[in-house]
Amino acid sequence: MQIAELSKEEIEVLMEGLFTSNQQRSFIRFVASNPHSLTLAINKATAIGNCSVIARRVNKKLMPLGLVIACVNPLDSINNRFGEPSNMFEWSLFELPKVAANDSMFEFTEEVVR
Repeated sequence: MQIAELSKEEIEVLMEGLFTSNQQRSFIRFVASNPHSLTLAINKATAIGNCSVIARRVNKKLMPLGLVIACVNPLDSINNRFGEPSNMFEWSLFELPKVAANDSMFEFTEEVVR
């Protein structure tokens, strides 16, 4: 998947077409404008405590449009104040691929069904 690079105008057009709460709108707007955002940065900017819950709700509306908000582990582990690995992730808005990765595996079954 590739990160979706949307202009501010494109983000606003996207927001107009979605029926979402203010919290969900601020989450989409922040993540779309700031790819690779750490969980803590999103928490501070949007006052959202649990990004995963909001992402799950938002993705139900974004997936039919070919977009998804997802998180990945950062390349370098981020430790908390006690030196333990934290649950910080990098969040971005991604474009969904037009074709599934395993479509070529199932072309044979389509031919058999016909």
